[in-house]
Amino acid sequence: MQREQVSGARSASGRLEAVDAMRGTVMLLVFLSHFADAYLYPLGGEAAHLRERINLLTRLATPGFMVISGLMLGLLYARSRDFGPLRTRLQRRGLFLLTAGHLLIVPTYRFWPDEPLVLLRTLPVTDTLAVALLVGPWVVTRLDGRARAMLGLGLFALSWTVSLCWWPEWGVARTFKEVFFGQRELSVLLSSFPVVPWLGVYLVGSMFGEWLGTWGRADAKGVGRRFELVGLGIAMGGAALVVLHIAVHHLWHGAGFDTLMALTSQSQKYPPGPAYVALYGGTALALMGLLLHAEQAGYLSRFLRAASVIGRHSLLAFVLQFYVYYAGLYLLRLHYTPLWPLLFVFTAGLQWCALYAWDLRGRAREAGARLPATVPVSGAR
Repeated sequence: MQREQVSGARSASGRLEAVDAMRGTVMLLVFLSHFADAYLYPLGGEAAHLRERINLLTRLATPGFMVISGLMLGLLYARSRDFGPLRTRLQRRGLFLLTAGHLLIVPTYRFWPDEPLVLLRTLPVTDTLAVALLVGPWVVTRLDGRARAMLGLGLFALSWTVSLCWWPEWGVARTFKEVFFGQRELSVLLSSFPVVPWLGVYLVGSMFGEWLGTWGRADAKGVGRRFELVGLGIAMGGAALVVLHIAVHHLWHGAGFDTLMALTSQSQKYPPGPAYVALYGGTALALMGLLLHAEQAGYLSRFLRAASVIGRHSLLAFVLQFYVYYAGLYLLRLHYTPLWPLLFVFTAGLQWCALYAWDLRGRAREAGARLPATVPVSGAR
């Protein structure tokens, strides 16, 4: 496959700022979701209902993060002349998330459920992403974008088939099912982002990254427009399923009612349902197109720069926010205030400052690495 770079604007390191900004935008939604969990949910009453309304917006976070992470894989592969070092780097990151990352994140869950063996019964989304980072770089070198998308859709369909049709009684088999395929009512795990359906979403996202990296003849505006149209089409497909969900809820309660309701619900996150993934994943792609347009036209430049700081260090941001919200804010047990948006902005701003400092450190190291080993003294021969 011929690989050509898109003629879009890039940062000094060659990254597309709009892609980093989209990852940062998704992470801000993660911040808001976990802020609502840690601050509003424990208060109960109207505050808990407010948290549910906030979740209508923040549901985009997980599908958006997995789609954009897969997009990054396809983009890196399409733009690289030698993918070997990048593949090693991505797989090392996956191993880190599955080991040290897991050990850093899971302890923050212990403050929540009053259940035994909490730390052994939690599967955070970073574990699922880690598997995707281990498997994805291997798949991307063997299948083209369309084949990866078909494989991803097949994995998603297989996962739901297993989830609906296989009901093991043995504890080990039930654990295997909940970890890899998911189950609407968990019996072993307390929290689960099943591997197989989310890996499918990740692989579909890699096809869009290949689009972004190989359409050398089209300018970034043309690529952005296609992202908008395709993303909007996918989101409208998800919206059509939601309309079906509403109609079925009011008009029919026959055999298979619960299954059909799960497949068409925009809130079916555990495991991820088709309507949920299509509606919010398609929206993320459409927003990606809008940011590509904004980058080319010079709009939203301040937002793009600020959000891209979070996007460049999204995994560090993901670990950090667990301690800010699930440990720090939750343990403070603050009273409710109608000024809670200012509290959220304050906590998000603190994390942005920490990530900005980390970003400056990384840029300084890159600049130092680009300097020549020796600088000739004036007049030296």
